[in-house]
Amino acid sequence: MAKQATVPLSRCTRSIERALLLHRQGRLGRAERIYNAVLAADPQHFAALHLSAILKHQQGRSAEALRLVCAALNAQPGSTDALASYGVILEALNRHDEALAAFDRALEMGAGGPAVHFNRANVLDIVGRYADALAGYDTVLALAPGHVDALYNRGNTLVALDRCDEAVASFDRALSMAPERADVHANRGAALMELDRIDEALESLDRAVAVDPNNVAALNTRGNALTRLKRYDEALASYDRALALSPGHVHALSNRGLALFELGRCDEALDHYTQALRVAPGFVPAHLKRGNTLVKLKRMEEALASYTRAIALAPNNREANFNAAITRLCLGDFCEGWKQYEYRWDRKKYAPRPNFPRPIWRGEMDVRGKTILLTAEQGLGDAIQFVRYAPLVAALGAKVLLGVHRPLTALMATVPGISQVVGPDETLPDFDLYCPLLSLPLAFATDLATIPATVPYLRPHEGRLAKWRGRLAESGRLRVGICWAGSAAHANDCNRSIPLDRFATILSVSDVDFVSLRKEVSDLETAILRRHDVLQLGEEFGDFADTAAVVAQLDLVISADTSVAHLAGAMAKAVGLLVPFSPDWRWLLERTDSPWYPTMRLFRQTAIGDWDGPLARVRAELAALADLRSRRAVHSNSAEAG
Repeated sequence: MAKQATVPLSRCTRSIERALLLHRQGRLGRAERIYNAVLAADPQHFAALHLSAILKHQQGRSAEALRLVCAALNAQPGSTDALASYGVILEALNRHDEALAAFDRALEMGAGGPAVHFNRANVLDIVGRYADALAGYDTVLALAPGHVDALYNRGNTLVALDRCDEAVASFDRALSMAPERADVHANRGAALMELDRIDEALESLDRAVAVDPNNVAALNTRGNALTRLKRYDEALASYDRALALSPGHVHALSNRGLALFELGRCDEALDHYTQALRVAPGFVPAHLKRGNTLVKLKRMEEALASYTRAIALAPNNREANFNAAITRLCLGDFCEGWKQYEYRWDRKKYAPRPNFPRPIWRGEMDVRGKTILLTAEQGLGDAIQFVRYAPLVAALGAKVLLGVHRPLTALMATVPGISQVVGPDETLPDFDLYCPLLSLPLAFATDLATIPATVPYLRPHEGRLAKWRGRLAESGRLRVGICWAGSAAHANDCNRSIPLDRFATILSVSDVDFVSLRKEVSDLETAILRRHDVLQLGEEFGDFADTAAVVAQLDLVISADTSVAHLAGAMAKAVGLLVPFSPDWRWLLERTDSPWYPTMRLFRQTAIGDWDGPLARVRAELAALADLRSRRAVHSNSAEAG
């Protein structure tokens, strides 16, 4: 937080010199009595009026201070000191525009000391004019290079401008002159957290708490750092210290709820958000975190209500709008969901918004005779799922180009209607319009009834089929591809991926030839696969055209929520998809089928983290399929023998 503005005590003479000395010593009661005595004798005494105004401002009596400083200015209109004090008192009354005008007038009249520039910069920071505030703090530091508060406030302003590297440097300069400033250590730690330098942040926050064990803000932010490091029990202890000092601290209550959420203690987390909102009903982060916790509990309607409340309080909040979007999509509310889903570009951890020197197309413009670039975003599975719209764009009369991840370029060339596929390092040909792939449902006003679900829209290359055909045994048994996990970098990977030692329960089904489609396999996983005689091909795949060629020669794919499942579904291959308790939005709620992939079956968790149930159902159905295949083979052989 910006350090509070201060009013410099002016020098004066004669009868109030003693009062000024007492004032500077903090003996305000005695000083006030002397000022009042002077004013009783001379109601227009400038110094007494001005210093009385400063004293009342320091006591928090800003309305009385304003009356006195106005009287001082009437007595001496040319006083830049009084005009500067007037600005500070106006700021205390939240009259920001008037305060700025007062500081500007003081500067025009010749006030040139650092205090006026500092107080003016503080107001600019408060009203969100961060670039102007930064320039103001730089002016202060040009006049007074050792102004620690200016360095500190400058660092806070740089954080607001998302220039956290520079903020850390400004905090470091402040600490070089005032190494025991706990507030500087604390805000330096917060800036380092924004830079994802969490270990350094924790060191800075530990130092803040060592200097000031009762610094609630530092204890709260320290808890946040420990949460980011997944040291949840230590985080809870830090929040507990903060709440012991300040029981109604809404940030600590809300953040402690997040640590509980990460520990899977969702009911306790909800209780903390409720406590925070009881203290501050308009605290947006608590509404957001409450919504996230309700999503994990699959209480989607309640989650949407929390996000909607956050949006009512902060209409442009990117996280609230994005989270509301994916909740609406999960509930099947595509009409509003696709609109809000455009907020994905504003999220910090999302891919940068495409910035082509061409208009974006969202369905409103006739594209006949135009060349349109469709651009991939997010993961490989997303590109596979939404490239289904390319034939629809081509059917409108457009020439369709596709920019996509390198592992998908060869495979995507098989999609009908695409004229050219461009990899990430290739030069783009000329085009008239562009559209990100996941904005195409909005462009086509897709609802549940109009999902383009014609499959297959991806096909294997003949040359790749020949390459892999000889690697697959012709045993006549059921041939099943498996993929138990996706990328560990995925934000939800801990929920969607399945440890192979648990997934392996299906590998004991007899009369099945299992084929591993996972590209990255650890030594421990390799040992498990070998123990179950699983053919390991995934590690040899060069790209998804190889994966598609193998999938084409399988009877069935069983997978966690990964790009392999999307590929198999897009190829119209039978898919058994294992879905976590709180599903990704595209799998909707409760359904055992998918409107996106007609050949897919969904096997859902019925409790958070419980894969045993869905795996048991998969195993039972797989055993029945394998037995049916075996009996048919016996019958066929008997018929041939007869």
